[in-house]
Amino acid sequence: MRLRGFDGLRAIAALSIVVLHVTSVTGASVHGPLSVYFARLDAGVAIFFVISGYLLYRPFVADHFDAGNAVDVPRFYRRRALRIYPALVAATLLTILLAGASSTLAWPAFLAEAQTVDYAWRVALGWEIVYRLPGAFPTNPFPHDVNGSLWTLPIELRLYVGLLAAGVVGLLARRAGWLAAVLAMIVLFALRPEWFPLAPNDVVVRELALLFGLGSLAYAWRDAIPVSLPAAAVALALVALNPGGWPRGALFAPLLAYLVLAAAYHPRLQWPLFNRTGDYSYGLYVYSFPLQQTLMQRFPALEPMALFALSLPLGLAVAAVSWHALERPALALKSRFDAPKVSHDRYADPA
Repeated sequence: MRLRGFDGLRAIAALSIVVLHVTSVTGASVHGPLSVYFARLDAGVAIFFVISGYLLYRPFVADHFDAGNAVDVPRFYRRRALRIYPALVAATLLTILLAGASSTLAWPAFLAEAQTVDYAWRVALGWEIVYRLPGAFPTNPFPHDVNGSLWTLPIELRLYVGLLAAGVVGLLARRAGWLAAVLAMIVLFALRPEWFPLAPNDVVVRELALLFGLGSLAYAWRDAIPVSLPAAAVALALVALNPGGWPRGALFAPLLAYLVLAAAYHPRLQWPLFNRTGDYSYGLYVYSFPLQQTLMQRFPALEPMALFALSLPLGLAVAAVSWHALERPALALKSRFDAPKVSHDRYADPA
């Protein structure tokens, strides 16, 4: 069952990441109106983490607690693996191919390098990210890094495990209890960040974890949160204007979480194009960076807008192939592990 607004939001988030990487890959910086969008944290990544927290909390309620079932740990892992790994493994192989074509080493030497082997298995697993391959993109404005987009995946996978553990011990069964648990974890994050297995365990990573947690709370309290366009407009204006520095400081995460919820679920905001064509956002996210690096190597004089004009259709084409050939068939296998159920979620699509 598709949730009606999230495909469009994920597409916008992925597109913003492509824009941001265009600037880094060309060695430029973000100026003008876009600087507001990227001023606090890459907004595309932040949006992804809010959506991820929302959509990961939802199955626990629908499949386990509402149905009176125990948490099925193997099923949870199977479903996450079917979503994450087909495109991630393909992106790892594509990155190695493009990096090898750019490398100062000959193909036999490149493939035999321990760094290449290390990259292949570590990145394909997603638990930790290796940024470099031997001799890859040595003369680019942003040299050596082969797929900078993937740095968020280890963080997200660890948050999946954390949410699963919370579900197993029953913290997700009562929304008031989960709210108390998230607030307690925020305090612990501030006082004892070294207790959390996030790498790198810095302010940005902790904020992504907070956004994930707020996304889960948005689902838990969905019937108590009014979805209002005027309120969303106020939230957006606060982030844009940043009075006193608070909207892009301590208030950034809750303001963004509310904007995501309103954009996804307000009945006056429709995303029919994205719901028809498929979800290319994950593919665009994992494939675009090595494609941009390859274009910069072949055409080193490219300016940011020119690189964007070339890399976006190329990235969308690869993402479309990935969706129809890998991701959608893999997601179809989820039905083997799902029992038919009736949803009473007021935010669920009626289809």
